[in-house]
Amino acid sequence: MAQSILLACALTVTACTGGASPPQPPESASPSVEQSPSPTPSPSPTKPKYQPATAKGPAKNVPKPEMPKLAKEHNEEGAIAFVKYYFDVMNYSLKTYSVDDLIAITNRTCRICGDNFIDPIQSHAKKKYWQVDGEYRTNVYGVKLTSDDEALVEFGTRTDEVAVYSAPALEVANSPARKKEALGIATLQWDKAWMMSQVDFSK
Repeated sequence: MAQSILLACALTVTACTGGASPPQPPESASPSVEQSPSPTPSPSPTKPKYQPATAKGPAKNVPKPEMPKLAKEHNEEGAIAFVKYYFDVMNYSLKTYSVDDLIAITNRTCRICGDNFIDPIQSHAKKKYWQVDGEYRTNVYGVKLTSDDEALVEFGTRTDEVAVYSAPALEVANSPARKKEALGIATLQWDKAWMMSQVDFSK
C-alpha cells in the first residue's frame, strides 16, 4: 500500500526593534509524496503436466531431454554421456512419434538406427498410431577412444512391455518386457560433436 508522507514547517519571526511585527504567515505545506507501489513480479508460466500414453490416447506434454554439457566433450566421459542422452532421445521419440531430434544426432551410416528405430517410428506416426510404455532402460559398461574422431561404447539395454494403438482401446501390436539385458556396442564419430554412427547388438 502506498505510503503518504506529509511535510509541514511554520516559521514565525518576531522583531525586537520598533515593536513587534506581525507574525509571518506559515509556509504552505509541501505536497504529499506518494511512493509508487513495487511492481509485482509476473508469475512464471506453469509448464503443462506430462501425461503418459494410455490405451485411450497418446502421451501429452512430453518433456524434451536436453543434451548435458558433458555429452558435448571430446573425451571418454563425453562419449558415455552422449550414449545415455541418445537413448533418452530415443524414448522421447517413442512417446511423441517425432524423430527430428533423433535424426539430428544420428549418422546415415547407422542402419540399425534407421531400420529399427527411425523408420518404424515415422511409419507409425503417418498412421496416427501411438505407443504405450516400451522405454529403453540403458546402462553403459565401458568406453574406448579408438582414434581422435571415433569412440566405442559398450552398453546394455532392457525394454518395458509395449503396446501400440491405432484408436482408443484398439491395440494393433504388443511386445512383452525384455527381462534379459541386450548388450551392444555403439560406434560414435566426432565432428565438432558426437554422432551415433553404428549400433551392433550381440546375438
